[in-house]
Amino acid sequence: MKAEFTIGRVLRPRGIKGVVKIETYSENTSRLLHLRTLNVGGTHYRLENASSEGVFLYAKLEGVDTPEDAEKLRGKEVRVARKELPPPPDGRYYIADILGSDVIVDGERIGELVDVLQYGSADVYVVRLAEGSVSFPALKETVKEIDAENGVIRLDGRMFGRTAVYNS
Repeated sequence: MKAEFTIGRVLRPRGIKGVVKIETYSENTSRLLHLRTLNVGGTHYRLENASSEGVFLYAKLEGVDTPEDAEKLRGKEVRVARKELPPPPDGRYYIADILGSDVIVDGERIGELVDVLQYGSADVYVVRLAEGSVSFPALKETVKEIDAENGVIRLDGRMFGRTAVYNS
């Protein structure tokens, strides 16, 4: 399991006190408001204050006190320690924990999960094959088991065959 997760990137300064606007990769930024430390571009900052609006997190970082200080962080990746994030609900997983998993269809390994595309109705899993890739919606009828601990995702072959889209 990964020790840190990428949660977003710094877009720009906001205001005159060194606050940074962060575009997050979370659909629920309010769960990020309790964080104590952010790793921005490889440097750890204590989070003094934060607010959220949509997918944006506005963060006041210790030692970043002017718009010029904040500007230096523009475009930098923002990461957070796993121990600071709440555990996902039962039956849910952090995407970072399942990326790289072996994908098994009816007992046969077909490839490795390389991306999860998030759409309104269902996530779409992208699997790298020996040649090309295949995408399919992550529906409970198709995904029979996710073993994040061991890096294995098992699929129902019949449902997978109906929904899979192959890309060369």
